Amino acid sequence: MDALLAALLEALKLSGKLILIIVPLVTVFEVLRHLPVFRKAGNLVEPAMRGVGLTRDAAIPLFTGIFLGIVYGAGIIIRVAQQKGLSARDLFLMGLFLATCHSVVEDILIFMVIGGSGPAIFSMRLGLAVLLTGLTARVWKKA
Repeated sequence: MDALLAALLEALKLSGKLILIIVPLVTVFEVLRHLPVFRKAGNLVEPAMRGVGLTRDAAIPLFTGIFLGIVYGAGIIIRVAQQKGLSARDLFLMGLFLATCHSVVEDILIFMVIGGSGPAIFSMRLGLAVLLTGLTARVWKKA
């Protein structure tokens, strides 16, 4: 019985830590999303997005997925795809990038809470996402 109680207490502590990570991230993202600074960030990353074969219209849904995850980002992706008419290529490349490198901030903080190496996780996920998406974009152009 003591082991069960200890496990429950640890689960509650971990849940509290997760809440302290996720709620502020979502709140800050929602506030920043409506500020001009966030829109200007799209201009800064446009060359990098072109490097992996994505257009500027994919910036906001991509940022959402990277920082908050695919589930939250999916709603934004669907809305932007409908409003801006994103191509099937953009949607596929964005999906590939996010499948490899989604929820970077949230996941890394969570893995760090349980003892993971933040820089190692970040560099591996981002590097793999850029490599896979860039290669796929180049192949798709040629086909």
